[in-house]
Amino acid sequence: MSFNLADPCLWCIEQNTPAGVHDILGPVYVPCPACLGVCPTCEGDGLFPADFTCVPCFLVSLAVLGLRPLFCVGCSGVTDLIDLETAPEVTPHGHH
Repeated sequence: MSFNLADPCLWCIEQNTPAGVHDILGPVYVPCPACLGVCPTCEGDGLFPADFTCVPCFLVSLAVLGLRPLFCVGCSGVTDLIDLETAPEVTPHGHH
């Protein structure tokens, strides 16, 4: 078996491509541009955290840091993180 290193899907995992390690989100993926194309709304800037349990847990994990994610309406990727003025009450995973 041989691999073509120029193949854009060489690192594609179920239509996602590893995109590095974000300083806050940790390891992230982007949709594979060869399999899915680039999101026309965020122009491919949306990031998808690899260490993800559920949306409420993700929101709480960022809220603890005083941050809130902004999601792309086209692909649902995280396009930005904004500062919260106050930290909300934290709800454990099993209670939501």
